Amino acid sequence: MKVINLDTWKRREHFQHFCSLDDPYWGLSTAVDGTEAWRAAKERGESFFLRYLHASLIAANGVEELRMRIVDGGVVCFDRIHGSATVLRPDETFGCCFIEFFEDFPAFAREAAVRMSETKARSGMCIDQNGRVDQIYYSSIPWQSFTGLTYSKSLRSEDSVPRITFGKLHRQGDRDMLPISIQVHHGLVDGLHVARFLDRFQTLLGG
Repeated sequence: MKVINLDTWKRREHFQHFCSLDDPYWGLSTAVDGTEAWRAAKERGESFFLRYLHASLIAANGVEELRMRIVDGGVVCFDRIHGSATVLRPDETFGCCFIEFFEDFPAFAREAAVRMSETKARSGMCIDQNGRVDQIYYSSIPWQSFTGLTYSKSLRSEDSVPRITFGKLHRQGDRDMLPISIQVHHGLVDGLHVARFLDRFQTLLGG
């Protein structure tokens, strides 16, 4: 982890401006081509969700701005960020499940399976796992495709953890499109950085 020197940081004015706003967050919703990733996951007997979650974390870790967080009024950049995914239980409640990021997919999938099983066995939101900021908050709405999404958030905090939500795979022509929505803190992340993330994510998914 490195601490950003705000006095010399090229984004100093941008950071100060957006942090002064009542709502410094922005986001967009779009869709990526999940055709090849879906087919590959099914052929290998793997979880499509874990496949695209893993690809998303690889892409996010490759964009420095998505590894930046506001901590105690300053900005830090983590060497590596992880995921926290919502896990649905049989009683239709959900829990927040911290999943450590590994470059190796089999290792990541094994870790995810253990953590998701633990979260399903618990009750409540399990937000005690969200005390750390070196992560991205993930959610999924696999029952519905979408073209827009809003997020709950506190405007009275230094919360700068990105939110990413995936929707239901849907057919568009001869392609299977995966909806994705992302929300970020504008003091840290601009449209260029989100575009770089989406480009990397699409490359990893194939198509």
